[in-house]
Amino acid sequence: MLGQASSREAQDAGQIAAHAASLPRLLVIDDDNLHRMIISRVAVKAGYEPVGAGDYEEAAELVRTTAFDCITLDLSLGEHAGIEMLRHLRKIGCKAPIVIITGSDGATCRETLRVAKSLDLKVSEPVAKPVDIAVLRYALERVRSRTNFARA
Repeated sequence: MLGQASSREAQDAGQIAAHAASLPRLLVIDDDNLHRMIISRVAVKAGYEPVGAGDYEEAAELVRTTAFDCITLDLSLGEHAGIEMLRHLRKIGCKAPIVIITGSDGATCRETLRVAKSLDLKVSEPVAKPVDIAVLRYALERVRSRTNFARA
C-alpha cells in the first residue's frame, strides 16, 4: 500500500508540473514583496504561472535566461525607474505583452506609455496602485485572451 500511495503522489505531482508547464509564464516585477505576492496570486487565478522579481537586476537576469509570455511591471523599482526596464526589454527584443502597475500620476503614466510605444513594446493600459484585484485580473485575462501563448 505504501508503494502505491507514493507512486500515486508522484503521478499527481507530475500532472501538476505538466499543467504548470502548459500555463503562460508571467514575470511579476515589483520591489514590494506584498504587492508581488498579491499580483502573483491574481495571476494564478487568471491562468498564469507567475515568477517574481524584486528589483531591476533580478528581473534583467530572469528575462535574459527565461522566456516569459507576459510581464507586469511596477514603474517604481527602488533605485531604477520602470522606464529603464522598458528600455532593457526593448534592447533584448522582448515581445511579451507588458502590464504596467503603478502608483504614479496620470502624466507619468502617459509619458511611460508614449515611451513604451516608441520602443515598439506591447504595453496595455496601466493598472493603478493600490491594486484593485478585479481590475488586475481582468487586465491579465484580457492579455491572455488576445495572445497565443503556444510554446515549442
